Amino acid sequence: MRVLGWLLSLLLFAVTLGLALLSLGTFASLAGSGPLWLRSLGGLESTLAGVTGLRSLSGVGQALSLMVLTSLCAALATFLKPRA
Repeated sequence: MRVLGWLLSLLLFAVTLGLALLSLGTFASLAGSGPLWLRSLGGLESTLAGVTGLRSLSGVGQALSLMVLTSLCAALATFLKPRA
């Protein structure tokens, strides 16, 4: 059971990292002054938003919702981490 907790925690940390990169990319593409690789992540997030049907949100709304999802995943990952 302890190994499963570690695997789930690591998976949630990986999801947190991915969501954090997508939210940073979204903010960079909104500002237009970020590096090209970061703005490309914003374009990827825009494509993913179109696929999932969240295109009705504005760019700022998408970025803020990604920030909230990132925070929730990070909190859940630290909560589920097995304790000694």
